[in-house]
Amino acid sequence: MQIWEEGYVSNHISFENMQVPGLFIAEGAPLLREDGTLDREKIRAYVAASMASHATFRLRLQRSFLGLTPPAWVPDDAFDLERHLIFSDERVDFATADLRRLSGSEDPVFSERHPLWRMRITPLTDGRVAVGMMFHHASLDGLSGMRMFSTVTQAKPEDVLPEPRDPFAGVRPARSWQLPFLALSQWWSREGSVATAWRSYRSKPFLRRVRRVAARLTLPVRYGRGGEAARAAALPPRHSAYRTLDAALAGRRARELGGTLSDLQVSAIIGAWSGDERVVSLRFPVSFHSSAEPHIRNHVRDMEVYGDADADIAATVRSVHQQVEDRDDDKPYPPVPGFAIGYSTLLPWVSRPRYFCGAEITDVAPFPASLGRDSLAAAGIMYRGQLFIGANMAASADVEATVGRMYELMTGLPDTGRPLA
Repeated sequence: MQIWEEGYVSNHISFENMQVPGLFIAEGAPLLREDGTLDREKIRAYVAASMASHATFRLRLQRSFLGLTPPAWVPDDAFDLERHLIFSDERVDFATADLRRLSGSEDPVFSERHPLWRMRITPLTDGRVAVGMMFHHASLDGLSGMRMFSTVTQAKPEDVLPEPRDPFAGVRPARSWQLPFLALSQWWSREGSVATAWRSYRSKPFLRRVRRVAARLTLPVRYGRGGEAARAAALPPRHSAYRTLDAALAGRRARELGGTLSDLQVSAIIGAWSGDERVVSLRFPVSFHSSAEPHIRNHVRDMEVYGDADADIAATVRSVHQQVEDRDDDKPYPPVPGFAIGYSTLLPWVSRPRYFCGAEITDVAPFPASLGRDSLAAAGIMYRGQLFIGANMAASADVEATVGRMYELMTGLPDTGRPLA
C-alpha cells in the first residue's frame, strides 16, 4: 500500500469518507423473474463467478507488526459473498430516487476484516434495475477501478462466465509479523542492486520514516478520535445528481472553446458554482499510471486550477487549459487563488455496451471520491458514446440545478433533467 493510500485508512473519518459509491442502471428483463421480483439466485451466481472470483475482490486489509511497514492486502480466508451483496425488496421510482441510497452509500461502514466492497441491487418501477457498487479508494482509484469493472462485466449478453472459484485456494494469508519481511523482499526485488536500493532508501528522510512508524503504533489510540461528533462535523449529509451528454458534441464544443473535454468539465463546474465566492479553485487528478509500475494502483497527483464563476465559459476553458499546460510534474504544484470548492475527474470506460448478468448497462451515475466537506465535486464517465456527469453537494444545496447548469455549459443546450427510461 502506498503512503497516500495509507492515509485513507488512518482514522475512522478518512476510512468512511473514502468509501466511494457508484451506480449503474441495467435493463430489467434478464435480472427479473416472471413475477417481476429480482432473480436473486441468478444475480448471486453471476457475482460469485465474476467479482467474487477475482483476486482484487478477495483481499482484505492487514496492518503490519509494530507499524514497521504500511498496511498490505492479503486474502480473506473468511470470505462470505452474503456479506457483500444486498438485495432490496422495494421497487423505487427512479425519477425521485435518492441516488446515493441506491448506490449503497447509506449502508453500514465497511469492516477492515473483510474485502472493502459491496453491491446493492434494487428494482425500479420503470422495469429497470439499479446496481449500486461501493468500493474503497485505498484499493482502487478511478482509472484502475474502471479497468477492473470491465473485467467483471460482459462484452456480450450471452457470454458464459467460468465456474466460481477461490483465487487464493490453499494460500495462507500473511500475518502481521510477516509483512515487514515480505515488504523488504518485494522492495529489494524492484530495486535490483545495492546502489539503487541505497539511493531509494535515502530519498526519504529517516525522521519521516520514524514518524510514520510512530503514527502506526499509536493508531489504535488515534483511530476513533473525536467519535461521532467529529464524524458529523467532517462528513455532513450529501446528495447527488447526474446528467447524460452526447460525448462527441461535448468534445467538439471543448475544442471550439480552446480546450480539452476535461478542461470543459472543470470550467463547467466553476461556471455552475452559485455560492457567494466568485473566484474559485478545484482539484483534479493528474494520472501517472504506467506499465513500468503496475504495483501502484492509486498513481495520481492532485493539481489545483482556478477561475471566475462569472466569466464567459470560453474564457474559463482557455484559462484552465493554459494552467494545465503550464504545470511542471517534476515539482510540487503551486497553490492557486480562489475559494476551494471541490474536485473534478473525467474517466474513459468503453465505447461499446457492457452487460451485467446478461442485462445491458444503459446508464452510469458517477460519484466523485470527494472530501466530506467539498462544496461541489463532479465526475464524468465516458461510456458507449455518451458522457455521464455526476456531482456531490451538501444536502442543503441544490445539486439538481447545479448539475443542470453544468449540462448547459458543456453542451450549449437547455438542461434536460435527470435521465429517465
